[in-house]
Amino acid sequence: MFLARGPGVSFFFRAIRRLLLTALLVVLPAVTALALSVATVTRPDTDSLILQFSRRGAYPTITRSGPVEISLAFPPGSLAGEPPPGAVDFQSSRLLEGVRIEGDTVIVRLKSDGFGFVGWPEGEQGLKLQVYRDPAGANWSPGAAGAVPSTTWPPADAAPKPASSLTLPVTPPNNTPGPLELPPLPPTLATASPPAAPAADKDGGPAKEPFYAVPYSMRATALNVGPEKSPVLRPAGFDAAPVRQQAAGPGGPGAGTVPASGSGELRQPVKLPPIPPEIASGEKRSPVTPPGTGPQPVAAPPPSDPAAAATPAVAANAPPPAKEEDHDANALVAAQAERLAGNLGAAQTMMTDLARKPGLKPEVREETLHSLAGVLVDAHKDDPIGHYDAIQRALNEAINVNPNSYRIPEALLQLGMLNLRVGNIPEAKGYFNVLTRKYPTDANVPMVNFAWGEYYFDRGDYKKASEEYQNLVEKFPESKFVREGAMGLAKTLVRLGRYKEAAQIADYIDKRWPRYYIDFPQILRITGDIAYKNGDFKKARDSYMLFYNMEPDVKDADLVLARLGDIYARLGNKAGAVDFYNLAIKDYPDSEGGLVAKMRLAEQGVHDQPTITEMFSLFDKPQYGSPEEIYSGIIRDHPQSPLAPLAQLKLAMWLLHQQNYPGSLKQAAAYLERYPKSELAPKAEEVAITAFEKMAADMLAHKDYDRLIQAYKDNRLISANRGMLSDTTRLGLALAYLRTGKTREALAEALPYVGPKETDNGNWALTMAMSVYQNERTWGDIVELARKVQGWRFSPSQRRGLEYLVAEALENLGDSERALKLWNKMAGDRQLEAEKRCYALYFVAKEAMAKKEWEKAQLYAGEAAFMFQETGRDADKRKAAVNILVESTRAQGEYAKALKHAAEYAALCKEGDDDWAGNRMRMAAIQRAMGDVDGWRATLTAMRDAAPDSLYGRMAASDLAASGLQNRLDALTLGK
Repeated sequence: MFLARGPGVSFFFRAIRRLLLTALLVVLPAVTALALSVATVTRPDTDSLILQFSRRGAYPTITRSGPVEISLAFPPGSLAGEPPPGAVDFQSSRLLEGVRIEGDTVIVRLKSDGFGFVGWPEGEQGLKLQVYRDPAGANWSPGAAGAVPSTTWPPADAAPKPASSLTLPVTPPNNTPGPLELPPLPPTLATASPPAAPAADKDGGPAKEPFYAVPYSMRATALNVGPEKSPVLRPAGFDAAPVRQQAAGPGGPGAGTVPASGSGELRQPVKLPPIPPEIASGEKRSPVTPPGTGPQPVAAPPPSDPAAAATPAVAANAPPPAKEEDHDANALVAAQAERLAGNLGAAQTMMTDLARKPGLKPEVREETLHSLAGVLVDAHKDDPIGHYDAIQRALNEAINVNPNSYRIPEALLQLGMLNLRVGNIPEAKGYFNVLTRKYPTDANVPMVNFAWGEYYFDRGDYKKASEEYQNLVEKFPESKFVREGAMGLAKTLVRLGRYKEAAQIADYIDKRWPRYYIDFPQILRITGDIAYKNGDFKKARDSYMLFYNMEPDVKDADLVLARLGDIYARLGNKAGAVDFYNLAIKDYPDSEGGLVAKMRLAEQGVHDQPTITEMFSLFDKPQYGSPEEIYSGIIRDHPQSPLAPLAQLKLAMWLLHQQNYPGSLKQAAAYLERYPKSELAPKAEEVAITAFEKMAADMLAHKDYDRLIQAYKDNRLISANRGMLSDTTRLGLALAYLRTGKTREALAEALPYVGPKETDNGNWALTMAMSVYQNERTWGDIVELARKVQGWRFSPSQRRGLEYLVAEALENLGDSERALKLWNKMAGDRQLEAEKRCYALYFVAKEAMAKKEWEKAQLYAGEAAFMFQETGRDADKRKAAVNILVESTRAQGEYAKALKHAAEYAALCKEGDDDWAGNRMRMAAIQRAMGDVDGWRATLTAMRDAAPDSLYGRMAASDLAASGLQNRLDALTLGK
């Protein structure tokens, strides 16, 4: 083996040379080399020349044979007849210029005299010569160490350099992934930092409704015993104060209550009135048959009207029968008979004529006026606004005829309900307050809660409606209106989605009033809805079928048919389901039920909990009509339908499937705006997020960063749920912010990924953040971020880059002491990019200059100046490095070099400015120190003549004048 070196070879190569030489000389025999080939490898600071032979050959003696020349001398005859190597392109090489063969010697020519070199075997048939920049190599001269060919190892004249000679250090390469190798960083820096990223989004929606519980003890035991053994059950009353302590366990304090979701309070369960024992056993209902297959629909009496229920029966409240000669009383009875017969117009005429009759007895007048007001209420119940004045005037006249009448509470109730129906809420509250305050025990008081319940229910405020119905049931368990209150509570709980509680109420109604469905068939519809939602499909089927058989032309018959189709589908009877769907479409093609049936046929089943994957598979092969038309029809024509939210969600999914991402996002946002508390809300959020991510990916692919940011800002749903976005989308959003100059927003999106452990996303975010901080020169943020990630496992190249940024940041923060530890390491790192290493060399040179370590300053500044020139980086730093060269060589008395570097410095200055003029003065001083008086005088004379009025021109003139005076004094002295 051989090791050859130039004057600047590192200690590392000198140390290993002796260890490997002898063994390789024994192993490698001398064989003639044939077919010589040449290749080069260029790195930032080194060039390698690789010579390859066709078989084993002898190895040369390597010496520097000229200022820009290295000779590789092979044993005689080794290269005899060897054709010259093929053409090699050395244009990309920093140091190598060419190769030629002269006899048994390969001559390598360099581009600069500032170099060092080392060589070693490359396998068994190759040789590698590595050349690196070394400013000390410029001091080479013939006859110096390394100039004479060396044939023994180590060379006999290879005396060690004097202790004062320096070479550039070599930082041992660390190619193992690992943490940053930083000095102890300073305490947390009080510098402006980017705003902290918002906390990860969490579910913080409104609290759910408290669970509604009906104590089972209210009904169970009363169903299996006779009247004589049936216990009398009474409600425990209603405690208005909230319960503050949760139940400790079964039977403990607060037993029977369940904590409200998201609330610290507990709700008292509703206290249902007792079921009379004599009817507790219930009655069996008639069997159910599908429409068209059984007897004709049962003719049922019309549903009871709450307003009519509020008016007591005339027969029960009428005065005692009039005597035969009491014609006025007889006329009143006749008018009331007309009212009972439904002839409201005739009754109104008869009562109006009777009320105008003079001399009417007070009790008959009172009865007449109240009856007339009742007739007006009944006659105009469908248009109270159009007859508001007439009805209110009649009720007020009835009240004023006898303020102490037992009929006053009923009139107050009617006035309150009238104003409530026409929207005069303050007036309605006023009448209801008078009724409940002055007549708290009157039988009409429970109707106040019922009226408010109906009012809130009709306006979709189901929570308040349920409270009013519940108050009626709990506060007035013995009222004749408790049945209507319980029914209202059941239908409201259905709208609230609290089906288990609604089932308890419906069960209570069914057992206490088993034939209520005859008077009010809608209870069957409610019972069917509850059973369906609770998964009891057979019970739901029976309830719906009985409801349809009783009233096939009822308003909701279309929905009942569609729901029956759903039930048969869930029970596995697909043929029956299709029959019901087709019946709904045939009889009600444009109604909600018909549209729902079309939706079911198009989707080939019931999909009330849709997912994106499930619906996409259905959309690929629609069977009936356009899904978009069906969904849009339900939303447009039946916005209050319970199925409207489902259609809204499916429309968003359909648009997503059609790749209409903006439309899908719009529909999903509309769903969440209309139905924020729906159980399907999470699915709508998923659709919205998916649509936005698809849209964002397309915009990122086309680099449409402005539109992406605008879409993000325009959709509050997305920004409010950004924690649901994928990492790819959030980092893409960060990139969009970065590309549009919104660096603070970019950091807010990216920095959350910079965590305790390294990840691919974290590395991307770290790189982006460091780039932003460097561009914005927020050096403190760089140090803080480096402190956060110091323990990550970085690749060697990543580690070099980050350590460079930290050194730069510390230097700019004025912490040069810590920065210097990193600069020293990077100055010797030959694998660091030259664009960065030049700064490390410069700062080390600057520190050496401050310590008056002239030789070290010269060495590092020379390499830094060369790299700044090679890379074209930082003209000011290059100029400063050359300045260090001037001063360091001048301080060492190397005036020729100092003058040479001063001339180089002058080339970097603009002629006429202060730097240029000051450097010329310095050049003159160096010339004088060298004894070149003529050169000194010429330099000063040129300065004086070029700018006689400038500061430096006057200084030059002054120096020349002083020199002339000194010469004359010397002449006079010598003359004596």
